[in-house]
Amino acid sequence: MRRPHPPSALRALSLAAAVGATAAAAAPTARAEPRDEVSLGAAARALRSPSANAVTDDDLAGMSIGLARDLGHDLGVEPVPGLALWVEAGLVTGTASGTMFQSLFTKIEQLGLTGGVAVRYRLHRLITASARGAVGAQRARLAISDRAATAYDHAWGAMASAGAALDVFAVSRPRFGLGVRAELGYVAAQGIALTPRTDRADDTLAITMTDAAIGHLDLSGPSASLSLLGQF
Repeated sequence: MRRPHPPSALRALSLAAAVGATAAAAAPTARAEPRDEVSLGAAARALRSPSANAVTDDDLAGMSIGLARDLGHDLGVEPVPGLALWVEAGLVTGTASGTMFQSLFTKIEQLGLTGGVAVRYRLHRLITASARGAVGAQRARLAISDRAATAYDHAWGAMASAGAALDVFAVSRPRFGLGVRAELGYVAAQGIALTPRTDRADDTLAITMTDAAIGHLDLSGPSASLSLLGQF
């Protein structure tokens, strides 16, 4: 006949089971983090090229819209705790006005579409620092007018950008975040060949256009933005 376990053995088994259940319940679980992001803000770019300065003394000012996704989470990559890899897509606009030869009015309009990646590091529960890079294309439109007519042209060209940003959150919950982002960077843009023309063949502007001054419009320069962002 099988001998029953002594009471001390039963108590030891019961204690081990209780300790195991308590440890399992107390085991830390991964904190759920927002995986998607939408941002909307204001953007500016200082124009430093000779071709842009020949057209206007102002800087580009406009708006920016961004979408982002935590790519590191999707790929299961997190080399360092708190470090995340995000994929981004953005749209930025800008306009600048000026004068030429004291009698001609000019206006530059820019639309940029980019895609890239950002490396983000959480410094604090409410603060994140990031570095990003992106490539894409931009559409530049130049209009030159006098009292009689307006000449304009537009074309597409390549662009690349890089920047560093700091995010400060007012709300940071497991599945929702709301904050602001300040970013400084630089945009390298391809010089876009433009030849402003009027709609009507009989309208002409008394402008001497050279390739160096206007023919290839270069909108490269330092950039800055301030955005409101939501994560979910």
